[in-house]
Amino acid sequence: MLDLAIVGVTVVTPSRVALADVGVVAGKIASIASPGALETAQRTIDALGMLLIPGAVDPHTHLDAEMFSMHTIDDFESGTAAAAAGGVTTIVDYAFQANGGSLVNAIEKWHSKARDRSIIDYSFHVALLDPSPEAIAEIPRAVDRGVTSIKIFMMLGFEARARDYLRAFKVAGDCGALLAIHAEDEHLIGFCTERLLAAGKHDVTHFAASRPPLSEAAAVRRALAMTELSGAPAYFVHLSSREAIDEVRRARVSGRTVLAETRPIYLYLTEERFLEPNGAKYVGYPPLRSAEHRDALWAALADGTVDVVATDHCSWTLERKISADRFTRMPPGMSNLETLVPMLYSEGVAKGRLSISRWVDLTATNPAKIFGMYPRKGAIVEGADADLVIFEPNRKVIVKACEMHSRADYDPFEGFEVTGWPKMTISRGVPIVTDRKVDAPAGRGEFVARERFSPGWRSQ
Repeated sequence: MLDLAIVGVTVVTPSRVALADVGVVAGKIASIASPGALETAQRTIDALGMLLIPGAVDPHTHLDAEMFSMHTIDDFESGTAAAAAGGVTTIVDYAFQANGGSLVNAIEKWHSKARDRSIIDYSFHVALLDPSPEAIAEIPRAVDRGVTSIKIFMMLGFEARARDYLRAFKVAGDCGALLAIHAEDEHLIGFCTERLLAAGKHDVTHFAASRPPLSEAAAVRRALAMTELSGAPAYFVHLSSREAIDEVRRARVSGRTVLAETRPIYLYLTEERFLEPNGAKYVGYPPLRSAEHRDALWAALADGTVDVVATDHCSWTLERKISADRFTRMPPGMSNLETLVPMLYSEGVAKGRLSISRWVDLTATNPAKIFGMYPRKGAIVEGADADLVIFEPNRKVIVKACEMHSRADYDPFEGFEVTGWPKMTISRGVPIVTDRKVDAPAGRGEFVARERFSPGWRSQ
């Protein structure tokens, strides 16, 4: 007998959209059958008229993190509750190396943050902030522990230690790790920032000018040269500009292994938001861009240049976002884990910008493949974890911070009317959210040890 049966539903994967019934046993997908052909189950959910999609995999979150000597407001309990409520069933968070510290110790610290709090499954990247010989030597050990991606920030003293980073790139590439690169040129940003501050232009209305699109594209070009020399694969996080996307396209044409991610704020918001009262609440790195760049990103989603949409969820209270006296001191990031899946459906699928299969590709299947979790995650196939979302495509929801599960007291998409929302989120066969109500104990999430990066991930 099945533990759970979901019947009458339209199953959506990157390769298939079809009516089917899905059976679950012991937390795994046990059978996918034509309607009416499943064996009996202890519990049956009739999902007629709804979609069944793989639980989303968000490979870019910052929970219980410290920036600007402040802690983000969401820890692994509240952050993963928000994720689950929005149809995300796996996250990959960033473990930060301490200054002069060990990569393995950073991973252990993040384990201690997550293991008793996360309600969904999780994994880690490790952020290399001090590329010492000792830290570089630890990269293979991190990979052996299932942490198979290394975060590189190009605007935190990167240029002063570029040769050390290049050595790290070589080691990472040789042992099967993927480089997750934050591409912004620190010297171009520093030059622009100095000029603005010298002219007395301190407030958030000048933030976008301090980090122009050129600074992103220049860093992408630099990283592409370094990864070509070292043989390491590159995954560019949260790309925001047309110029950066064009660099990725050119590299792909030449046969390079280059991957690209963007985040929701660049798809739905533009730099005019900085002119609003409390415009600092929209500050993120890189900044919001003009409509020209937003439209270029949508085109890149549709044509396959951008592989993943991830949140970069990094949440603060409104007071913390707006209290700084200049744009250089405003903490970057915002809460958006709960709206990732439904808003991409609403703004992408429902408005004809994306196919329904591409939506699943961008939020679930591609990140699972890229980050070594497929087909355990990101798939509706027999033997996969039963991480599933029953999605109501016609449900209307108005985004209101007071109804979200993040501890942030504002939402960047406040007032957006969203078409389509998760009805139920199922994690390893267990319903943990129903009708936006989370019912799951802290600590039920499990660490996912990931496989090494495969250059042939697209054909999996």
